[in-house]
Amino acid sequence: MRFAQVALPIPRRTLFTYEIPDAMTVEAGSLVLVPVGKREQAGIVWEIRETPAWNQGPIARIIAPFADMPMLGGDLLHLLDWIARYYLCPIGSVTAAALPGELSFQRKRRALWLGSPEELAALPESLHPLALRLAQTKAKGLGEETLGREFGLKEVNTRLRNLEKRGLIRIDTSWNARLPTTGQPITSSTPFVPQSRPELTDEQHHAVDRLTQALEQHAFAPFLLEGITGSGKTEVYLRAIEACLQRGRQALVLVPEIALTSQMIERLSARFPDSLAVLHSGLSRSQRPREWWRARLGEARVVIGARSALFAPFMDLGLVIVDEEHDPSYKQDGTVPYQARDMAAVRAQKNQAILLLGSATPSMESLANAQRGRYTHLRLTRRVGGGVLPSIEAVHLGDPAIRAVLGRDGLLSPPLCAAMTQTLQAGRQVLLFLNRRGFAPSLLCHRCGQAIQCPHCSVTLTLHKNRSRLLCHYCDFTREPMDVCPSCGQLSLFHFGPGTQRLEEECRTHFPQARIARLDRDTVSSGRHTLEETLTAFTRHNLDILVGTQMIAKGHHFPGLSLVGVVQAETSLCQPDFRASERTFQLLTQVTGRAGREDQQGRAIIQTFDPHHYAVAAALGVVGDFTLREMAFRHQAGYPPSQRLALLRFSAAVQPEGEIYCQTVQSRLAENPDAIFLGPAPAPLFKLRNRYRWQLLIKERPGGRLHRALPGVLALAQSLASSRIRLELDVDPYTFL
Repeated sequence: MRFAQVALPIPRRTLFTYEIPDAMTVEAGSLVLVPVGKREQAGIVWEIRETPAWNQGPIARIIAPFADMPMLGGDLLHLLDWIARYYLCPIGSVTAAALPGELSFQRKRRALWLGSPEELAALPESLHPLALRLAQTKAKGLGEETLGREFGLKEVNTRLRNLEKRGLIRIDTSWNARLPTTGQPITSSTPFVPQSRPELTDEQHHAVDRLTQALEQHAFAPFLLEGITGSGKTEVYLRAIEACLQRGRQALVLVPEIALTSQMIERLSARFPDSLAVLHSGLSRSQRPREWWRARLGEARVVIGARSALFAPFMDLGLVIVDEEHDPSYKQDGTVPYQARDMAAVRAQKNQAILLLGSATPSMESLANAQRGRYTHLRLTRRVGGGVLPSIEAVHLGDPAIRAVLGRDGLLSPPLCAAMTQTLQAGRQVLLFLNRRGFAPSLLCHRCGQAIQCPHCSVTLTLHKNRSRLLCHYCDFTREPMDVCPSCGQLSLFHFGPGTQRLEEECRTHFPQARIARLDRDTVSSGRHTLEETLTAFTRHNLDILVGTQMIAKGHHFPGLSLVGVVQAETSLCQPDFRASERTFQLLTQVTGRAGREDQQGRAIIQTFDPHHYAVAAALGVVGDFTLREMAFRHQAGYPPSQRLALLRFSAAVQPEGEIYCQTVQSRLAENPDAIFLGPAPAPLFKLRNRYRWQLLIKERPGGRLHRALPGVLALAQSLASSRIRLELDVDPYTFL
């Protein structure tokens, strides 16, 4: 007898033992259907054993395997196990995050007539039609395997069950995998013929040579590719992929969000026709499993996708590319808060593959790894084609002369308006960046100072003018706008703060003849193809002005773009987060770098209330190395990459109950040689979806090891929590709201 330890996609930390039927072929990594109580559940075989894990009484059998080959290879099982241990997550939750939900089993039932014609005649009239069809099928003398008629689940009803109880029919149940078929796996000896390619610069050539040499070694080697905007990082990616495919291996390309996939997919498809699979949440229920399965069979030689594509299956993975590696979108929130960039390194190491992290503004963590010699640091310091970086200037919004012209509600300063007019008259394009959607972030009373807040969250409601609604961006609560302040009863409400809708409206007022579009989460959610259509239209110069949030700030190539305007640089700077300065510098550098590609120098104007802040000044190019100053701040304050962090979040539906729990946890925390405890304290976003929130910041001590402290802290918090307290541990947190 053989037994399988199965991980089920449920929030449990244990594996479940099932017996493997003698005739069934099952391996570690196989997707199988198993009974769980009175229902069936798909799970992943973690390991095969000759004996049960423990003596637990009767052991249920595996019902059916999904396919003749394992769905997950050994490298993926290693990655999932690593994630579960590093982030202290239930293995079942990690399994659920890794498997496409569309990979499932379909139940089929078949009813066979067992009775005689006399028994058929004696049946109640209500059962005659169904039984007669079954009996007539048997009378044709067909073989046992074709007897009867297949019925869908809706037809296996009370009538059939009554016949089964009488012993007149037998209902057989079978399970079939909903598996897209794409042909046989492609062998590693399949020839690869590269398409036409542009000439490389000396710096690109050096980077490609280093990567090609590393691929020859067939060993893990991590690289950090730091290249200014427009320096040709994508072409280096493509050449590295070519070298990988020529050696019979597969490549994975991660991008931080769907907004960046369209142009990358276009370039990959042109270079590698018929070899590309795409994986992201925007795919349909039929597309995603098909692409997943093509990668597993080896038919897709290159896989591109957002964060979850990290879990794509491969026959032989040789190269992992993480584009815009600094982007916070790579951090998954929720039950399994993994960092896809870091887990890409784990997967590449297990596969003896090359890891290539690329960015114009690398994260502090990756720069620290390069400085410590863990990553090979490659640099691209010049733009392709002899182009130069855009000229960048600041407009001080605190200047009385500027404020006098703008007034209370104006967003476009005279210098920015003049530059936009000049650019449009020259037949070029303008991009305006404001990292805040909606018409106005808040509706404020100028008499009593109260803002209209969400009743379920500790945030103000945002006015969305095109929908004529006030909306909470956290819980989606909406209400109609009002004129009278609910606090003081006065007609004194006004729109406070800028948003992309308001910026778009002001652009239409100033430039009525211009073709203008907006890209933010509101416009993207309004239609499935809005994002790609708008980006394509702007790339083809069918639009003059594009207004948007951070989804337009990085990774895009707009040939006709000459002017970038940052409407308010402080939107990302005023956050309760030690990474606020880093993110501000990255966003400003990335978005201004969209201007002036190809043969024309661009121009960027940054409107700011604090041009002397070192993050803003560094983006303007008027101070020294931003990295040195930021690293010094992190080291002094004990923040990553100097020391590691974890965040334990608590929430309760009743505020006093949560406060008592926090006090209890605080009183039970003992002095720890590996960690420093700060809190628990109320979260900056204290109320969210009718729950009150607190958090405990856990900082690694110099010379200590954070993971020696975390299991004990988590166990203590869980032992003190009632069923009404929710806990969430976030290792290496990226948000502190």
